[in-house]
Amino acid sequence: MVKQFSGKTYELDLDSQENVEAMFEVYGVTEPAHRQAALKMKARVTLTVDGDKYTETTQTGDYKKSVTFRLGEEVTEETLGRKWKGSVSLKDDHTLLKVEKGEDGKTVTLEKSFSPQQLVVTYTFGNVTAKRIYKAV
Repeated sequence: MVKQFSGKTYELDLDSQENVEAMFEVYGVTEPAHRQAALKMKARVTLTVDGDKYTETTQTGDYKKSVTFRLGEEVTEETLGRKWKGSVSLKDDHTLLKVEKGEDGKTVTLEKSFSPQQLVVTYTFGNVTAKRIYKAV
């Protein structure tokens, strides 16, 4: 169950990124300097579970963002300066599936697969897929 990974922290492996430029395009990161900085910044992700409430905390440098949700309930959050509405469900015992819809109508599906060694996040938008792998720390 995903709950077994509660409290575990994962750090982005910068060498593991695949097709991230396309992901930035969907999220509206068009400034070349911002893209280059984002490609070089290590992020840390921690998922905590308290009963039926899940909190995902992402820290990149001094910037820290947390979002709390319940499975199947819609939540609104801001990602890279844009508002997105989404909901999260369990795909299987170790994978969360999140579907986000932006104010501009774009839809992104994030599959977050947890293991003791790593977190694999796969972003899908239309026929484009991007992937980032985070190593357990």
